[in-house]
Amino acid sequence: MQSTRLGKYQIWYENSEEFYELKKEIFGENIYYLEINKVDPIIVDLGAHIGMTTLYYKSLFPRAKIWAYEPHPDNFALLKKNIEENQIENVEIIQAAVAPKTGLLLLNDPIEDNAWKSGMGIIPRGWKGIQTTREVQVEAVGINQVLNRKIDIFKIDIEGMEYEVVRAAGLELKRVQHILIEVHPREGHRLEEIEKNLLQQGFKIETHKDRSNLGKGLVRIHAVLK
Repeated sequence: MQSTRLGKYQIWYENSEEFYELKKEIFGENIYYLEINKVDPIIVDLGAHIGMTTLYYKSLFPRAKIWAYEPHPDNFALLKKNIEENQIENVEIIQAAVAPKTGLLLLNDPIEDNAWKSGMGIIPRGWKGIQTTREVQVEAVGINQVLNRKIDIFKIDIEGMEYEVVRAAGLELKRVQHILIEVHPREGHRLEEIEKNLLQQGFKIETHKDRSNLGKGLVRIHAVLK
């Protein structure tokens, strides 16, 4: 385990390459930046990993209330440490994936040396199709249990499960003002599935392709309820 200072936070992590790429995207490029007219927004972070996005939003909105979901046990341990050691208040962390329904779920966990553990997801061999993975069973929380409150910012980075989750959410998505989704290429699924669902629920959407070498093929959607 390593740690480094990032602004007012001390952050613990395992994989240096992964940490510095996330730092660049989240704190450098501000990929999750939003301006909203609330000082205490309700935020949900799906695929919280070690807590980088949660800490980013806490730096923007110190009075925010955040629910952070992360299924990977190693990531969750670091998420817990990063929240507790920085004495972050009003953050609830949940060790679970978010899926169409509550229960047990099989995910694919990268097992190579120095693998990025943020890549655990529904897609065998990862979204790039090049990883060595093993199946692991995790707890899952149904999306409709997550959408049981009004939400100002809903971040979704769940490694391929976003297609099923957005579809299963249905009308409950109208509880959300801003949705930020990282869409992963996945055989048998198309970006247009998610865009159509969001448009049908009354969202205005902006779509941006990730043109970096590491993220080539990923698409980010920002959806705002009209």
